[in-house]
Amino acid sequence: MNILVTGPESTGKSTISQFIAEEFGATLIPEYARAYLEEHGSDYNQQDLLHIANRHYTLYKEASASKLIVLDSFLLNIKIWSEYKYGSCDPWILDKYNDITFDMVLLCTPAVGWVTDPLRENPNNRDELLDIFKSELEAIHLEYVVLESDRKLREKQVQVLLSEIQS
Repeated sequence: MNILVTGPESTGKSTISQFIAEEFGATLIPEYARAYLEEHGSDYNQQDLLHIANRHYTLYKEASASKLIVLDSFLLNIKIWSEYKYGSCDPWILDKYNDITFDMVLLCTPAVGWVTDPLRENPNNRDELLDIFKSELEAIHLEYVVLESDRKLREKQVQVLLSEIQS
C-alpha cells in the first residue's frame, strides 16, 4: 500500500508522515528535497529539481517491496513547484510522476501555522498552492483526503482512515 502525503510547504507533511510510519510500521520515504538543500544550500535551480526528483524516485523504488509505504511528498510536489517557480517541468519528472499509483493521498492544508525555516520560501501563498494541488489531483483523477485542523486531530483522522483500509 502506498500513501502519499502532499501539499504546500509547512503544512505538516513530515509530521503526519512520521506519525504514520511509527504508528503503522510503514516504510517512510522522507522528503528528499530537504536533505538535498541542507547539503547543497538553499540556492537551487530547475536542474536541481530534476536531481531531487530522481533521487526521491529511486528511494521509492528501493522500498517498493514494503507492505506499507508512506511518501513525505513526492514527484507531484516537485512538478507543481517546478511549474510554479520556473513555468515548466522536466519531461522525466512528468513521465515518472504518472508511474506510481497511490492507495491513499493525504492533502495537508495550511490549517497549521507557518514554521519559519531557512529552506522554506513562501509563507504567504500556501492557500494559492493548495488550490493548485487540488486542481492537479483532480486533473489526474486521484482521490484525496484533506487533512485540516491541528496535529492531534489529523492523527486521529489518519488512524480512522488506515484502520478502515487495513480491516
